[in-house]
Amino acid sequence: MKKIMLLAVSLFILMCGSVSAHGITASEKKSDGLTIMVNGVEVKSAANHVTTDGKTYVSVRAFADLFDRTYTLSNGNKEVVFNDKKISNIFMKQDEPTAWIRDLADAVHAQQVSWDGKQEVYVLALPEGTIKITESVPAMGEHWSNPQAGDLPTGPIFGVHDGKLVFLEYMIAQDDFIKGVNHTNLAGMKGVPSPAVVQVDIEFQKHGHEGFEVPHYDIHAYFITDEEQQKIK
Repeated sequence: MKKIMLLAVSLFILMCGSVSAHGITASEKKSDGLTIMVNGVEVKSAANHVTTDGKTYVSVRAFADLFDRTYTLSNGNKEVVFNDKKISNIFMKQDEPTAWIRDLADAVHAQQVSWDGKQEVYVLALPEGTIKITESVPAMGEHWSNPQAGDLPTGPIFGVHDGKLVFLEYMIAQDDFIKGVNHTNLAGMKGVPSPAVVQVDIEFQKHGHEGFEVPHYDIHAYFITDEEQQKIK
């Protein structure tokens, strides 16, 4: 059993990598202290700001860098093309183009954009095609995946709570470990920003559960602390 657990941990470490927007008014939020997060990774730029009509504008350069992508700026500094999407109404700030966060989120097919009321805008940008497949589960949150990609039941499965990414999950059948089956190059956070893994749970499901009804291991990499995890209802 110890050997199986060690194999599971090793497999997971190898696999891991290091939109409806809420209104945000100028009176509710100051530019100073504004935080923009994508999957829990901060979009850092002094150019990020809130316009007089209450829209959050974000550095196109900093946003594109998180996705390891480039953009082009029109000669008149009025339009950018990012990820094959044309975005107009560009504001130049700190000598760089900024765009409405919703437009940038749409360009990467983000699932949600939300504001937590504490000067933080959060973009949930999971791999394209990812949808919610279960409602919230205590100490875990909602489960999201792409049923059309053929990744299930192995995964990846993404945990989401209050619009924020909280874990990445894989499910490996016990029989696979016994027979020495390899699971290589599994999809995960490829192509989207990934926060740091804070803790990992490996749980044996002796009788399986809904969605995977055979004995297997649930491998969860949490991007939040255990204390934060246990507060999820």
